[in-house]
Amino acid sequence: MRWKRMHSSSSKSKSKSSNSLAAGGQLSMARNSNHSRSPLNVNEEYNKTLRTKSFLDMCSKVHQQLRRTVSSIASSSSEDGGSDDDDGGATEELKLDSSPRSESSPLSYADLPDFLLEPSQESLVAAMAATDDRSAHLEVNSLLLEFFDVTLEACTACTNLLASINRARVHHRSIRHLLDKLSFACSDGSDCTAFDRLASLVNTENPLHPQNLAHFHSAQSEYTRLMQRLTVAHRRILRRARLSRLTRKATGILTISTCSIAMAVALVIAVHTVIGVGVVVAIAPAIMTTAPLAAMSWARAGKARYLEKLGAQVDSAAKGAYIVGRDLDTMSRMVRRVHDEVEHERDVARMVLRDRERQLVREAAREVESGMAGMVEQLKELEEHVYLCLITINRSRRMVAQEMMGANAVPSPAAAETMP
Repeated sequence: MRWKRMHSSSSKSKSKSSNSLAAGGQLSMARNSNHSRSPLNVNEEYNKTLRTKSFLDMCSKVHQQLRRTVSSIASSSSEDGGSDDDDGGATEELKLDSSPRSESSPLSYADLPDFLLEPSQESLVAAMAATDDRSAHLEVNSLLLEFFDVTLEACTACTNLLASINRARVHHRSIRHLLDKLSFACSDGSDCTAFDRLASLVNTENPLHPQNLAHFHSAQSEYTRLMQRLTVAHRRILRRARLSRLTRKATGILTISTCSIAMAVALVIAVHTVIGVGVVVAIAPAIMTTAPLAAMSWARAGKARYLEKLGAQVDSAAKGAYIVGRDLDTMSRMVRRVHDEVEHERDVARMVLRDRERQLVREAAREVESGMAGMVEQLKELEEHVYLCLITINRSRRMVAQEMMGANAVPSPAAAETMP
């Protein structure tokens, strides 16, 4: 009997423990399902952004124009006899980006803003030249012209950054190729030309050095100043519009009060005189008094609407400047990280050039090879952010142009999407 009680109690405890384990498993599954249904998935949202039509169109435009440049360079080089070393592809890409505007290519990174910027700078300047000449509008026009000029500078800075990214890719591949070649081919560096080529490569400047990206950093600082000026102007216009509305209300109240007083006086005069003559004599001063007040009220209403329209234009420009400025700040941080990675590879190459030991060369080659995936990924992410920034620049320009000229005056391209 005692053994049966012990057996039954143990079986009960086992059933309780199994129930508790099952409950715990259900809780853990519930937690996992809650985590899987998390409302914010940054990677998923980012990947969705990279699949949008506007992003794909921007990439297609850039690559299409650059393919024309490469084909032009290839045809000119074939006429001159072609390339004579195994790094012809890298040399070609370096040649493409070695100068802001190469004579050998009719189209390069420096020409990209002419194809990427929407709406075009010429059409916007021509449209703004035919606008109102009132002082308030002239002040806003000056700010909006500055906004469009700064967005053009930002677009140029982004295309320059794309050129620097391409040069950084070539730089990374060349260092990796030369270190790999040295680790297998050169037991003694005395007669190895690869060391000389590596030395000349390291002696060149880092493609992502701040000096090479001076245009980009200048555009970044210009956006900060522009956003501050637009914010101040928007507040000033809103204050003027608010004052105009208050003045209109005060004028309306004064008009009603004047009419009421005039009618009361008319009734008093009508009681003591002949009714017809008295009413005419009484109403005449009321009409003469209230007519200017009514005209003033209508003028104030028109001025308030006019100022609100100007305020909407400046507000859209300030929002666009803020969003693009944030994108430029993000890219600036990414540029610093990629610059440090490229500089690390260059330091490894300098160490190899100092010692020239075969074992050290092999270790350096393995070091650069192990970091290749990370380098490629960082350069790819930076390039994607540049494309997204170019899209944001066009959206901000289009939004301000629509506020200025009306939604029907600015044709929206197929890639038109809402501002983020």
